Amino acid sequence: MDYDTLIGPRTAEGSIKYFVQHHDVPSEFILDRAQSMIYSLLRVREMVTRSEGTIATDAVSLAMPTGMLHPLLLLRRGLYKGEIAILDQEHFESRIGEDESNALYPGTPSQCTFDSTTFYFDVKADQDYPYRLWHVATPALLSASNTTNFLTTRYSHILEAACKAYAFEHRATVAAGEDGAGWAAKAAAWLEKATAFVAKANEEFDMFNQSIRMEAYWSRN
Repeated sequence: MDYDTLIGPRTAEGSIKYFVQHHDVPSEFILDRAQSMIYSLLRVREMVTRSEGTIATDAVSLAMPTGMLHPLLLLRRGLYKGEIAILDQEHFESRIGEDESNALYPGTPSQCTFDSTTFYFDVKADQDYPYRLWHVATPALLSASNTTNFLTTRYSHILEAACKAYAFEHRATVAAGEDGAGWAAKAAAWLEKATAFVAKANEEFDMFNQSIRMEAYWSRN
């Protein structure tokens, strides 16, 4: 499975048009919708990403990397190595200290919270602090210049199910009467399969993470 095959003609086995046996299907649009749905739900190791940089002197915030879905771990590196705890907004607000002008006190960032684009620290950085951020990120979508990824190699069953769901949904919107109802039923069935496949993949990754933590715990005892 690859991008070129998926957007191929109805006669090409493995194409989105072949899946629904109809030529009137916007394959590129369907493929993008399927990937967006999958990435909104899927959480597997191929989506875990590491980025590094520096929290500059006097900084009170840090921009999130492009494509980040949610953070996993934020750390200071080097001589001042330590975790910067990621808190919910309520607990964060109860712990920050501000002066009479509502400015943060200077210090070493040790806690933060976030909105859609930015991390906010509990103090104003009193010097430069190198950092490392582990996070879940959206991979690059399949395209003419990015023809394969882990969805096409490891999770092709998820991608196929999602593509079928949205392709049948498209047919349901343009067909009338019993034909439209039939397409809609197929779309719902394949969407249910796709979400079940995603849930299974997430469960397997959660079990893997738990086994790592358990091994690390017992190795210290």
